Amino acid sequence: MANKFRVMLILLLSTLVASGMDARLVEKSSLAVVQQGYVRAVGGELAYFTMNLSIPSSTDYQTAMTDRPVTKVDADNSVVNIGSSNPGNPFNYKITSSVSLEARYTTYLPETYQLGYSQMLYTRPTARIQSNDAAIREMARNITANSSDDFERVSKLALWVNRQLTYDLSLAGESKDAEWILQNRRGVCSEYSTLFVALARSIGIPARIVEGLAYDDAKNEWTGHAWAEAYIGTWVPVDPTWNPPEVGYLDAMHLEFSKKFDNETFNNIEYSTSQNARLEWSQPDPSKSSDVTIVSFKEGEKNADYDLEGAASTIGMGMKTLVFVDISSDDYRLVHLNLVTCNVINVEDSEKYVILEPRKPQVVSWVLTPASGLSNRYEYTCPALIDSDYLSAKNLTIKITSGADTINFNGFVEKDKLQPGENQTVYVDVGVARTYSGNLYLTSDDAVYSRLITRSGRYSFSLQPSRIGLNRVYLATSLGGAKELDFQVTESTGIGVEMNAPQFVLLDSQSIIYVNLTSNETDKNVRITATAGAYKEAKQISLTGNKTVEFYLSFNDSYIQNITVTVESGGFIREVTEPVTVYSIPTISFTKKLSNSGNGSVRADLTFSGIQDARDVVVSIDGMQEPLSDGVVSVVLAPGMHNLRVDYTDMGGTKRFYTAGFDVTAQYTVINESSIEDYVSASASALPAVLYFGLLVILAVVVLILKKTEKIGEKPS
Repeated sequence: MANKFRVMLILLLSTLVASGMDARLVEKSSLAVVQQGYVRAVGGELAYFTMNLSIPSSTDYQTAMTDRPVTKVDADNSVVNIGSSNPGNPFNYKITSSVSLEARYTTYLPETYQLGYSQMLYTRPTARIQSNDAAIREMARNITANSSDDFERVSKLALWVNRQLTYDLSLAGESKDAEWILQNRRGVCSEYSTLFVALARSIGIPARIVEGLAYDDAKNEWTGHAWAEAYIGTWVPVDPTWNPPEVGYLDAMHLEFSKKFDNETFNNIEYSTSQNARLEWSQPDPSKSSDVTIVSFKEGEKNADYDLEGAASTIGMGMKTLVFVDISSDDYRLVHLNLVTCNVINVEDSEKYVILEPRKPQVVSWVLTPASGLSNRYEYTCPALIDSDYLSAKNLTIKITSGADTINFNGFVEKDKLQPGENQTVYVDVGVARTYSGNLYLTSDDAVYSRLITRSGRYSFSLQPSRIGLNRVYLATSLGGAKELDFQVTESTGIGVEMNAPQFVLLDSQSIIYVNLTSNETDKNVRITATAGAYKEAKQISLTGNKTVEFYLSFNDSYIQNITVTVESGGFIREVTEPVTVYSIPTISFTKKLSNSGNGSVRADLTFSGIQDARDVVVSIDGMQEPLSDGVVSVVLAPGMHNLRVDYTDMGGTKRFYTAGFDVTAQYTVINESSIEDYVSASASALPAVLYFGLLVILAVVVLILKKTEKIGEKPS
């Protein structure tokens, strides 16, 4: 019976492996891609058209050669333009591309990195990707709680979306928004990717949607597909729809057409038809109008560099045991593991996911229990195999018999709660047994410990947990038995956060923000995000002790009222907000009003505007300081040119000045309508006196002339 179970299981696994190409393992592929369709006028003539069509993109991992001229839309997207001023009706088009693809591996992520403006654009919400929604942000915070770094955050988000959403083909083409998806928990690849992007953006991780084609193993065909990318020091691929999801690694059977901020399209058409004609454009979506032929492919092998072990090879009836794998990886990826056994053994949580990072070994453990109702008269042999998209198949054999040696033991932890960096001690009390020739095992998330059992009594293990939050260790012996022990690693003190930010900032400028961090821990992974209006900048650092982090924020919006700094590490989140006033440089100008001051001098009244936004204003004319009252300077000047200087301080404390020259004449200066009216009125009132004085002058002149005439007419006596 035992051999029968084992043979059936191995045959089943062999059948699965040999069924055909495994798209997940494809490292390289060469593809021929044909996009074709037609344009026609229905009910009339087609006079003119020009269209843009998205084509396979060219990147570091995907090289595309197209039989038509290619136009770059932006750094990530390209189109082909097709048009005619005298097309046939219908007009058939065809684009052929040769594409070479390589699988994407994430082998390095910087421990410290900075997000600039171009990356932070992808944290902004849209009408469909509502990353500013409170429920979406709260969900993202809960999912990523106690994460040690951004790759773990991204992996947890992708896995949550994959496991919480139900694939519903009836929603194909709907493009539901993130709020609807979160509430209804169903959709197709578009909904999976949209919700992932919204969750990532809500916690400050830049994310975007990628559209193209992917090879579906189940259907044995290419299909339209959408996935995502997240920026965590570099753009990392994330396919939350694939089951299991791909994160960090993406196979070479994902053909990329475009990268998108939301659901914008680069396909468009302009046309002219005869009157009342209707245009018909066949399938402009490249994911639905492309024929793909696989020219060649290279399939990689699954990772065989891991250990599959069982604590006990033989156990008694009803006796639990432990099976575990010790894995390491050269790259970042999310891996699915399934422990498969025959029906005489039950496995607790047989399917598990593990987040792998370079140079960080991971241990995954399973507790196995013999099925109930087994007969004591039989000996059962059952294989246990690893079924994984990443690991090659390995198996071990567990024998169940009533005659097995057993040992009783109990375990407990020294501390139910501890802080990062503290050591945990696990105690194991071994009871009296017939034999002490076995081993005692302890497995944690990242290590396997063993001790030789030589006697009854107390044994101990010392370990330093690295995971924040719930930690679980497993105890087992080679003589059977398995137990789970839980404890919490908490951050009681967290991180001290202090922000030094300017109170006033000049519009359309950059300003330095200082964030002072304090911690009594070492090598603490910390993410800091600084926000001013729509502008965000983020950094990830490794914190030991105290550190000051600088941010150069841009202030391009006069309505910004606050600067917010968010600090995250594990389960610790803290926001600090400081008010800020964004101001503009005062625009100073003046008007002048001149009047006669007597003695050839002129009274000048200078009225200033713009100085209400200035401080410490000093007005000088020809180097002499003049008093300013209610925005007006009054001064008596000699006719001629004069120099004006206004010294002031703006709201940010910067000293500035304004200079101008102005002319003063002895005549009345017309400066506005009111002064013109005053001048005319004064002249009119003085007119009668002028006429009277003129008449007197004329009369005097006449009298003098008459007298002179009389003298000329007299004869000498």
